[in-house]
Amino acid sequence: MTSTFEQEQINVPEIVESITGLIFAPVILPLAAAVHQPTVQTAIKSGIAISQRCKEALAETQEVIENLAAEVNTELINNKQAEFESGYTRIHTSDDKSEVAKDLINILSDFNVDVENLSDGVIDLRVLVPLGFGAMAARQLVVKGLQIDEIPWYTLAWYAFDSFVKLNVTSESKSKT
Repeated sequence: MTSTFEQEQINVPEIVESITGLIFAPVILPLAAAVHQPTVQTAIKSGIAISQRCKEALAETQEVIENLAAEVNTELINNKQAEFESGYTRIHTSDDKSEVAKDLINILSDFNVDVENLSDGVIDLRVLVPLGFGAMAARQLVVKGLQIDEIPWYTLAWYAFDSFVKLNVTSESKSKT
């Protein structure tokens, strides 16, 4: 007796996709239904808009950094030539900040203003930096548990707390101490 069934080529990826669809359908269908709600759609649109603004700001920031790097290189070359010609070495006193420190402060201040403008005044670097440390602490705790590693979770948690307190000092809290 000869079999009338001729073995066709089995497409494994289609089988895996079908099984995956059956398994995850109870999760995906309620999520898909939730997307049709106005608040969810508004949140998604806002997220996309913020993403676009971040991309634009990142491109602008990259351009500004490249321009600054070119200016710094030009200034460094000019300063080196002037020092070499005059034999004069500039010594900084402990009271004033170096030019690099002043420039770095200005760059970070400008970046903080850009972040604040992108989020419509909702968030700035004084909130994002501690949140970043807190997220790293939580991740380290989840991944490594209570095990002590190179940078333990409790150190990152302390950095999150300490940076938040120091970055959010107000004039009222300064006058109390």
